[in-house]
Amino acid sequence: MFKKHLFFCYMLLSLCLQKGWSQTGPPIIDAVGDQYYCPLTQIPVATEFKITDPHNSGISELFIQISTGYAINEDRLFLIGSNPKIVSSWNTTEGKLTLSGVGNASIPYPDLIAAVLDVRFESSSASISGDRHFSFTIGNANYLPSTGHYYEYIPAVGITWKEAVIAASNRTYYGLQGYLATIGSPEEAQLTGEQASGAGWIGGTDEEEEGIWKWATGPEAGEVFWNGGPNGSSPPGQYANWNTGEPNNLSGEDYAHITAPTVGVRGSWNDLSNTGSSSGDFQPKGYIVEYGGMPDDPEIDISGSTKIMINTILQDINLPSVIPVYMACDSDADGDAANGFTTFDLISYMPDLLNGSPVADFYFNFYTEANYTNLIDKPSEFKNTVRDSQPIYVRIFNDQHGTCSMDTSFVIRVGELPVVPISITYLNCDGDGVTDGFTDFNLSEIDELLNPNNESLTISYHLTEENANDNSSTLNPLPFNNATASTIYARIENPEGCYSVSTIDLKVSTTSFPTNFLQEMEACDDYGLNDGYYTFNLRANDVQILAQFPSGQNLSVHYYESFTDAQLNQNEIQNTSDYTNRNAFSQTIYVRVQSADNGNCFGVGPYLQLTVNPLPEFDIFQSEGLCLEGDPVVLVVANPTGNYSYVWTDETDNIISTAPTATVATAGTYAVVAKSIHTCESNPVIMSVEVSEMANLTAQNIAIADLSNANTITIDTSNLGVGDYEFSLGSSYGPYQDSPVFTNVSAGAYPLYVNDKNGCGIAEIEVFVMGFPKYFTPNNDGYNDWWNIEGFVNQFTEQSYIEIYDRYGLLLSRIQPNELGWAGTYNGQLLPTTDYWFVAHLIDELGKVRTFKGHFSLIR
Repeated sequence: MFKKHLFFCYMLLSLCLQKGWSQTGPPIIDAVGDQYYCPLTQIPVATEFKITDPHNSGISELFIQISTGYAINEDRLFLIGSNPKIVSSWNTTEGKLTLSGVGNASIPYPDLIAAVLDVRFESSSASISGDRHFSFTIGNANYLPSTGHYYEYIPAVGITWKEAVIAASNRTYYGLQGYLATIGSPEEAQLTGEQASGAGWIGGTDEEEEGIWKWATGPEAGEVFWNGGPNGSSPPGQYANWNTGEPNNLSGEDYAHITAPTVGVRGSWNDLSNTGSSSGDFQPKGYIVEYGGMPDDPEIDISGSTKIMINTILQDINLPSVIPVYMACDSDADGDAANGFTTFDLISYMPDLLNGSPVADFYFNFYTEANYTNLIDKPSEFKNTVRDSQPIYVRIFNDQHGTCSMDTSFVIRVGELPVVPISITYLNCDGDGVTDGFTDFNLSEIDELLNPNNESLTISYHLTEENANDNSSTLNPLPFNNATASTIYARIENPEGCYSVSTIDLKVSTTSFPTNFLQEMEACDDYGLNDGYYTFNLRANDVQILAQFPSGQNLSVHYYESFTDAQLNQNEIQNTSDYTNRNAFSQTIYVRVQSADNGNCFGVGPYLQLTVNPLPEFDIFQSEGLCLEGDPVVLVVANPTGNYSYVWTDETDNIISTAPTATVATAGTYAVVAKSIHTCESNPVIMSVEVSEMANLTAQNIAIADLSNANTITIDTSNLGVGDYEFSLGSSYGPYQDSPVFTNVSAGAYPLYVNDKNGCGIAEIEVFVMGFPKYFTPNNDGYNDWWNIEGFVNQFTEQSYIEIYDRYGLLLSRIQPNELGWAGTYNGQLLPTTDYWFVAHLIDELGKVRTFKGHFSLIR
């Protein structure tokens, strides 16, 4: 209750203060000054300003505000000059400059008007955009020119929305009825939000129907400006400025409030309950009163407004980041084509400099000095005043949008012309078989005469000088026949696009090689492949070829693989000192003799013949093997590819034969070389002759491992002889094996053969392998009725014997190897089926005993 009474007294006091004006009428303000603003400059906010007040001579305060388009921290208003009776104060938040009297004294109108004309606007942004509106008011309320209304923030901590509605309606401003603000545009939202001195209630609510937001105050009362929650929308023609995620109807929030400056988007709205929070950012701190637009409002003129517009057309020019350089080629218009001076059309560079902006929107001043003082009066016909290169300074204007300008610069440079002969006579040989004075030329060969230093020049050829100048109808340089034209024109252009034109006279030479002249080079194939290719030194023919022409001329010899290449001087053979023929065995090389001074042709044609003779090719074979104490063998040439002579040599290079054959009686390495009728020698063909003999086979060479599960016979080859041997067991016809070991040999007597692979004979010996059966079946059926060792032969004496035991070591029988054997009995009784053990004692003629043990099975 105390709070409400205090608020009422405050309102009454405010009304009483404003009544002082109402008795006599407020002053009338008239401001003029709509202008264009140039970025980073200062501009007066009014060019004319007047206050009409028949009742007073001055006022204590005047407020100038950036009411539309204000960019906080970039825009500012400030007072310049000498104004001793006035103090200025800038409010960054509101964008408002206050002019007040010193010590709160009244400011005489002449002094106030002079001060207003000294107020300047400035933006720190080089890319400022959008218009700025300025309002001039004698009251502290913010004036918005686009609505003609006034807006005032009233601090009142904790006031409810419904109390704010009443309080606002009880306020007046110079007779204008107050109401809780209704906001219908971004400009209005910025002035009442971002530029207000505090955040507070505005006149929107959805208490009547959730999600249907209406204005409840002012002339807009009852109008719907929002439907839905955070994702809702405004009806056509309406405006809303909700903060992110608002309105969210958190705990019954039905009333619109300008959000605290530290919450979300500055100046935006959120919904609160009627009371809001008791503290913090969501506690109501006041309300926004709007004046103007009510039906009974009087007409007052206590405010003026002006605006500035930004020349964005100039700002939109995308000037190059690097100073451009424009070039014009030197010319002889001033009598000297190489003095570094020529005429430039500076206007022609503007489309490129503006980078897409229409040239017609601007006009340009060009200067030769960086201080923009020396104006070029005829920029379309400007001859550079500094040799070769000169900077040009440009000031760009846009008349339709004020006097703003933009400065830039570029460099003009004089391009040098290629230095070339004015004219050239080029001579070619008439080597096409028709002596008519016409032949094909390779115009590219003239390039070297036009560009002897091999600079980066582009050369083209044309039938007329006009074509050469405009670079049209370019001729194909290869081939060009002088029957088409004997005079052509060369355009020689450097990388900068500057060019010169030279006249070319084409003539046909009358000189030539002597009739039937042919230089020959012959060689033997030397690559080992006998493929018909050889590396020739073509330069070895230069002297003989040049001797065909009169001496005292500076001539050079060139070699080609085809007549067309030689005639047109193209695809010249480069590796002339180590040239390998491309056609096997025989190839014609085309020769061109020309002047080393100017390239004129003296002779061309197929005047060099390359021949590669093949090396002899053949095989040799040995008639038979060479055996110790045998007959000599004959080495024979086979499959020769020609009629050759031969030389046979032994290991000491002694010649042993010059015939297609050679007879040798000793082992060794022999070589034969063949020579063709072209004196081409083959690579040596080598034959290695090895001696051999029949094997010296004795019993001492043989080791037999028998009486085992896997009997083997092994031949010791270390003492057999010098032959190359193979082995067979059982037959002299084989099969033979290279291994001297036979495995898994059954018991018995076998003939063993050792064959010399070189045909020196077969050695033979009989071998004996002993063994024993793994089982026997003594059932008197005639098969396996007796058990004894097998393969017993006369290398052992009759004193040899075999003892048979049962599993317990009981001696059951003693038998002789040469008897039938054991019948499976003991003391006349048949023994059962089981395993039995034996010990064989084999005694040779020297009394040496070999003992073998084993076991076998008796099966009944």
